[in-house]
Amino acid sequence: MSDFAHRGPLGQKPRKPDRTAGFDHMARVKMLPCIACGAPPPSDAHHCTGGGMRRDNLKVIPLCLACHRGPQGYHARKRAWVARHGPDYDFLPRVAEMLLGLV
Repeated sequence: MSDFAHRGPLGQKPRKPDRTAGFDHMARVKMLPCIACGAPPPSDAHHCTGGGMRRDNLKVIPLCLACHRGPQGYHARKRAWVARHGPDYDFLPRVAEMLLGLV
């Protein structure tokens, strides 16, 4: 015998999680200066995945094109970038402060 108390209406697909908050957050982060070099916005929203983190639209940092995808950028030379700036996820608290206007 099935337990229907914890299921949605029959014939309807389960709801997907609301992704609007993640996209709104990324749009706000893109309007911040580059966290690595201070270049003015707009920035790329770099997803932090270091330290075993899963890709999440709420865990992004602003990087200019050069620091993100350029020849010396994160995705071109990750080890050199991390040696120079530190792990990408270490910037998340500072990004939160920037969004609140504390920095």
